[in-house]
Amino acid sequence: FDIYAKYIKSFVLSETSAVLGDQSFIRNTTWYIMPVLNPDSYVYSHDYDRFWKKSRSLHVSRPTGLINSAMTWLKQKKVKEKICFGVDLDRNWHYQWGRRGSSKSPCNEFFAGPGPFSEPETKTMAEFLLENRSQIKLFISLQAYGQILSYPIKVNASYNTERLDDMLDVAMVGIDGLRKKFSKSRYKIDTSNDLIENRSGCSDAFAAYEVGIPFAYTLQLADNGVHGYLLPSAAIESTAADAFEMIISMLDYI
Repeated sequence: FDIYAKYIKSFVLSETSAVLGDQSFIRNTTWYIMPVLNPDSYVYSHDYDRFWKKSRSLHVSRPTGLINSAMTWLKQKKVKEKICFGVDLDRNWHYQWGRRGSSKSPCNEFFAGPGPFSEPETKTMAEFLLENRSQIKLFISLQAYGQILSYPIKVNASYNTERLDDMLDVAMVGIDGLRKKFSKSRYKIDTSNDLIENRSGCSDAFAAYEVGIPFAYTLQLADNGVHGYLLPSAAIESTAADAFEMIISMLDYI
């Protein structure tokens, strides 16, 4: 989602009144934008596989189970190993790593990795968040697709019901901010994590529950399923503009 991040960065840096209007808080805010978290896969998706999602690290998949173990022990069967590439980076974070919606199989598209932060991409990003935790008030992970704004809902000692209500309020402000700009796109808020696939070991939950960032979200961009991952190029700029409107609305409210 480098292209969306780049558009958002250009909106932030723009000095034109048409974009910023009288919203001076945009210039008075410190923005941390990670255009490409998965650079190896970015290159691979352009050269080989348009739909490649995981990282490009190498992993060995070995047969498991009692039968395979017994056959191996008896040397009656040679265990076949399969080389598979990549880890789902949004399932490689420490918080609740390896639980629902993730896989331990290296060949699965939801492979969470051999351990939390096994990938340099997530490890480096986590270190950055921890180092700057006192300065960051809003964390948003841009993904595709579905037009859904979600936040981690699990309550723990540091996140009570009142805090989750605040996260919902900020999400609603973001959606309302987009509506006020007369955008044709309609985004939904996932308040119970039932609009998206089961996930664990995700960046938004880590940012909220382990880093302590007050407001952490995942924003799944356009579209709602008509084009899916093959969003027409003509819709890229408007999608980035919609995301920017939601983000600045949330930021202004916070």
